[in-house]
Amino acid sequence: MNSHQITRGDLLEALASPTALSACMTLPSRPESVKTARDFVADQLARWCHPDLEDSATLVCSELVTNAITHGTSDPATSGCMVALTLVPGEALITQVADSDPAPPVPRVTFSGALAEDGRGLSIVTKLSAYWSASPRPDGKGKVVSAYLLTNHDTSGPSETAAVELFLPDRTPSAGRTVQDSPVPTPTPECEPELPKLDLSTPSVARVCDFITGGTDNYSADRALGRPLLTAAPWLDRAAAAARNHGQETVTRLAAQGITQFLDLGCGLPQRHGRNTHDAAQRHRPESTVVYVDRDPMVQAHVRTWLAETPRELDLHADVTRTAHLLDQPAITRLDHARPIAVLLHEVLPWISDGKARHLLEALRNWLPAGSVLSVVHAAADSHPESTPALAGLYRKAGILYRPRSLKQLLALVRDWHVEAPGISAVPLGGLHAVGGRAPLYGSYAFVARGPHPSATWSGQSAAARDAAAGGAGLKVTR
Repeated sequence: MNSHQITRGDLLEALASPTALSACMTLPSRPESVKTARDFVADQLARWCHPDLEDSATLVCSELVTNAITHGTSDPATSGCMVALTLVPGEALITQVADSDPAPPVPRVTFSGALAEDGRGLSIVTKLSAYWSASPRPDGKGKVVSAYLLTNHDTSGPSETAAVELFLPDRTPSAGRTVQDSPVPTPTPECEPELPKLDLSTPSVARVCDFITGGTDNYSADRALGRPLLTAAPWLDRAAAAARNHGQETVTRLAAQGITQFLDLGCGLPQRHGRNTHDAAQRHRPESTVVYVDRDPMVQAHVRTWLAETPRELDLHADVTRTAHLLDQPAITRLDHARPIAVLLHEVLPWISDGKARHLLEALRNWLPAGSVLSVVHAAADSHPESTPALAGLYRKAGILYRPRSLKQLLALVRDWHVEAPGISAVPLGGLHAVGGRAPLYGSYAFVARGPHPSATWSGQSAAARDAAAGGAGLKVTR
């Protein structure tokens, strides 16, 4: 069994195996309980004649217990946690920790490679486990975090390449190569691009998204694709809404920090009044300028119709992957290059191949003036690996590339950018009900990065934030 194919179903089947051996203990909410948990794991594995699993199992258990103690309740009656070990001989070792904190943990990874030993990061669990998940406790008074370790794999400890990587069916890495090894293609001369013409007989990304989120600007071809997408991933509408809300909050925050120029690439269909980029920006900075860019002719028509075009709101019908042509357009050259610009790539990169995405990011990094920022919201491939390949396959059959990326793949894509504190965040779907069943903990990753000058700042950025960002990018839950 390949580790990236392990699912929640495999976890539950292993727990119910008739050959499984189990042991558990209850721990008080005290720092010394972490050592007690490690000793318990080491002793139990020795009893089961599996000392080879001790290193990885004790690391996973100590992080789960540390997480539970750090974020436990202050009520002595409900504080503490329960640790359980389940060994399925020849298959897996499952470590579970139940605590009273209902908040779901989310993995965190740093550029520097440092592993978080506390908090909700669970980075060691992410690196060592073939699969891990969180679900509500049966009594409804907290959660259970489970980590599935393969017993027939190397368990010598964490390394930079130990993290489970999700590859879509049409993208399998060459042996011995990591995602970071992929070369950046040399940009080729661009001729004026041929943009798509309006065709309502085939689905478009913007209109399918409109259908998924309950809009009315979609047609039968879009609905024919949207329905099986929602069947494969019933949480998709919440993920799309959460990603858009996070994007709006980011624009508001950037405007409050002094940014007044926004370049919204792949903007999609306009939303109702008050929910668009210019609405969020101009609430704090009425003088803000927004350039909306999309290659979809229907999007262009709606932007021109819905948004009264003024010197502060411009539309551009262009392909964002044709960067030389894009950045030479009058709507963009009118932006003041003496002042910072915020480039928005909100759920755009998943529709672009790795090579074109790297080319776009490199061109933007070289083009942006000092103090500028890049805001990215990106579909997470590893938030729900059971349904991600199915979604990609449905889009592929419709002739559309859909490339959600895992955290590791996204980190590789933006490795030349200076990611701002607090780092790369997971955008949750909200509520503990999103933890159990088929719903993932989160749907997208998001971050803000600086470019092209590491020392550049804008109004409102603190020295502490700059220092934190200089140490690398982390992943944490956004609440």
